[in-house]
Amino acid sequence: MPKSHKGEASVRYLARGLRFTVLVSVAATLIFAPSRLARATTINASSASQSDVAAAIASAADGDVLTIPGGTATWTRTLVVRKAITLQGAGVGSTIIKDAVQKGRLISWTLTAGHLSRLTGIEFQDGGRVNVGAAPEGILHVTGSNTNRSQFRWDHCKWNNLNGFPVLDTVIGVVDHNNITVGSVTNEWIYIYGSNWNGGQFGDGSWAVPANFGSSQFLFVEDNTILGTHPTVQSAIVDAFAGAFRNTLQLYSGRHN
Repeated sequence: MPKSHKGEASVRYLARGLRFTVLVSVAATLIFAPSRLARATTINASSASQSDVAAAIASAADGDVLTIPGGTATWTRTLVVRKAITLQGAGVGSTIIKDAVQKGRLISWTLTAGHLSRLTGIEFQDGGRVNVGAAPEGILHVTGSNTNRSQFRWDHCKWNNLNGFPVLDTVIGVVDHNNITVGSVTNEWIYIYGSNWNGGQFGDGSWAVPANFGSSQFLFVEDNTILGTHPTVQSAIVDAFAGAFRNTLQLYSGRHN
């Protein structure tokens, strides 16, 4: 039975731990329409620095692909994304972003109605953040909607022992083919929220409707490889709050160690 989360009135959550749900009725890749990709313009950031990536985003339009070249950059400020772009690194081990933001988020991304946004090909590492980037703010925070046809894909990245968590709130899409290591700093990976489901608050909109298994109204978490490095404590993969466990399908066809 869901319980109240301390400090969040009327918020319901799924208790911490591994939650395995296997549903094969929907292929997650089908929710992404490729029609807009044909019209995309590619914009190349000058380097992996936060300022160069932010400058490239400023010149981008919805549907564009923004490439980040190889290299290692330490970010001390939040990257704000308010456009439906693909943020594409040169690949894990090549484009490396280190989180040294001491107050706030590393990336704050608000999805755009009617569009797909994508984060791919980047390795994220801890760069010296002192205080844990705890939920609900998190380090990578994506805000979406289940009613405006916005979608998000996070794929083929590496999340390597950052001092905080990704937080995806009311996001429709898929998180796939990522390589995750937790346990050295924090012992859990990702937090899912359904705060504004159907325009409600605190996840009340999610609790008020059927689960709709087999529909596209879900965030799929699939084909990721998760490694827990803590010597004595079992690492956790996902926590779901504010009604989010009703709209999150965890399809673990990858590995969890």
